[in-house]
Amino acid sequence: MSGGDDGTESHSLRGASDRRSLLEFRDVVEGMEPLATAALDDPLNPDELRISLADGIGPASRGRFDVRWSTTNDYNIHYTDDRGRNLRWDVHPHEYPAPDDESHFHPPPDASSDDGAVEASCIDVRQVQLVARATVTLWRTLYDAESLEEPNGVVDPP
Repeated sequence: MSGGDDGTESHSLRGASDRRSLLEFRDVVEGMEPLATAALDDPLNPDELRISLADGIGPASRGRFDVRWSTTNDYNIHYTDDRGRNLRWDVHPHEYPAPDDESHFHPPPDASSDDGAVEASCIDVRQVQLVARATVTLWRTLYDAESLEEPNGVVDPP
């Protein structure tokens, strides 16, 4: 499973990595989802929170979220699994023709950054606790459905 940004996009998160926000995200996810365990990539100077999932969606036997959060409240939440499927919810500046705000979604199976593939995100909040709750809610909805259909289709997920 590969994670994080592959460097091919023409945009990135603004600001330094926010350790406190990553720890808060971890606490919410581990408190809500019994299949999740989370750890920072570096305990003192983290760039990323890695959330391991003991099971996967549908045919996947495991999954992972890689979460990046900046001091300006930009974020990148990347899901990948052992079947090579990827998706992402992001908030940061971008050059896509749509959506017209900073919040956007990169759909499965490959979290494409093609202009026509990127869409508005169903996560319309920016507070760490609410975004973490939305992430768990979206993942659990997909997990229970055993499908990656409509991964961005929950209204008001937190």
